[in-house]
Amino acid sequence: MPPTKVFKGKTFALSGKMASSHADIEEVITKHGGEVASSVTAAVTHVITNEADVKAGTAKVKEAVKRGVPMLAEGYLFACIAAKALLPFKGFLLRGAKRKAEAKAKGAPAPKKARAVGPVETTDKVEVLAKSGLVGKCKVVVEESKKAFVKAALVWDVELVCTDLAAGKDRFYNIQLLSSIEKANTFWTVFNWGKTGSDGAVKVNGPFDDVNEGKRVFRKMYRQKTGNVFGFIGASFVEIPGKYRLLAKEEEAEVAAAAAGRPAPVKAGKGKWQYYLHNKVDGKKLGWYDYDKKAGENMEKYFGQFGRDPSLNIRLIQSDYFKYEVNFTEMYQTNIKSGMRRIIRRIAEGERPSADAPKEIPKPVPAAPDWKAADSSEEEEEDDDEADEDDGEEDEEAADGDAAPAAMEADYGDEEGAAAAPAAGGRAAPPAAAD
Repeated sequence: MPPTKVFKGKTFALSGKMASSHADIEEVITKHGGEVASSVTAAVTHVITNEADVKAGTAKVKEAVKRGVPMLAEGYLFACIAAKALLPFKGFLLRGAKRKAEAKAKGAPAPKKARAVGPVETTDKVEVLAKSGLVGKCKVVVEESKKAFVKAALVWDVELVCTDLAAGKDRFYNIQLLSSIEKANTFWTVFNWGKTGSDGAVKVNGPFDDVNEGKRVFRKMYRQKTGNVFGFIGASFVEIPGKYRLLAKEEEAEVAAAAAGRPAPVKAGKGKWQYYLHNKVDGKKLGWYDYDKKAGENMEKYFGQFGRDPSLNIRLIQSDYFKYEVNFTEMYQTNIKSGMRRIIRRIAEGERPSADAPKEIPKPVPAAPDWKAADSSEEEEEDDDEADEDDGEEDEEAADGDAAPAAMEADYGDEEGAAAAPAAGGRAAPPAAAD
């Protein structure tokens, strides 16, 4: 959904240091219909600044006072975005000039109070990325963020996906900010990326002794991958072609579904997955077969993502050996290389499944025997820390280096009757038509 143009017809000037960079604030304003001027001209309708800048009486502040332009805290912007309307100035107007005059009249400026820094909050509700090597040693950072009267919990954990079915592309990128359980003021930022179906590669940044440094690394990669700015309460995520998009969290998806009049999305984690073997392969009987443990976990995860984002109804799940197209709407999977299709099903917790065959067996589709999985590597070349945040994203490849040895132990036959490789991060390839 495109962002509401709450600032249409308004022009803002920015002055002084704020919680967010001027570039980020400017981006938010323009995304929501406004314009930004480099100086306070006759066209400027609002000046976004801070109390210290007003007290100092900078050039922009003086010009705003001269022209009668309201000077507002940056929280005004986010309150308007959250309310989806241009709000009155009450509660956001800055009146620092008066306090400065009072302090001067007393003969000396009031001493600045040291800013108290409390402990960094964390959450147990979000699992630490397994491949980080920090499970049991860290927790995900969470903070109460407040902009004027808008308050929310900001969890420093994102799931990103980038899909292009026509190009055969389906990838993920996860980012977390972690705080050590064992050592105070120790933080890491973790990147985990790869092809859907793989465990992917990982990069652990840190340790940092300042949480703000970890946040900077987090925000930079988030912006680089999505083209959006992380952490603005009430701001709409804007999908940019070719970039990753943000997966809504379960709570957010439930709210969105209720607003759209859709049923609440199915929560992943408690379903069991099976496929139906409709042709004889390696002496196996016709019937329903369970996915192996890792495969079932992956299918449940991707089904949960489909519940949170209905556009993810078709996924491309691949390993170094096979590539499957999984259709969660029609509930079948296709081996792209052989063309074999099989019916799949999800069994909810407590449900007793029928042993009956599906009413309809899907026909195979044209095979693509020359299809080859894209090369994988254990590390993706990341942009250098000094690279500009607006640089185009690198075309990454997932690492799945340790999947191959386990693949040879799979006991399902492929179309050649040889030992099959896992298709979805450990999922044994379903049996296909035997020659």
